[in-house]
Amino acid sequence: MLEADFFEVSDEFVNLANEMLEEWAQPMLSAAIMHAAARFNAFNYLSQEDEDPAKAVGFLTDQYRQMLEEAIREMKRGG
Repeated sequence: MLEADFFEVSDEFVNLANEMLEEWAQPMLSAAIMHAAARFNAFNYLSQEDEDPAKAVGFLTDQYRQMLEEAIREMKRGG
């Protein structure tokens, strides 16, 4: 996976969420995005070979925390 592709796909989700702000409240959209990510990640986990579910949950929550902290720092800086 190329980093540019990763950010292109990510930006598509953000753009869709921004469009949906015209109809839906921001807190509800935020919760819906997290729920959708959880469901898709569960689907992805179940399609993998027998990895320990607790290990997968730990990895994904650590990744989310890092991405969220980075996004907050970047947005505070105006990036």
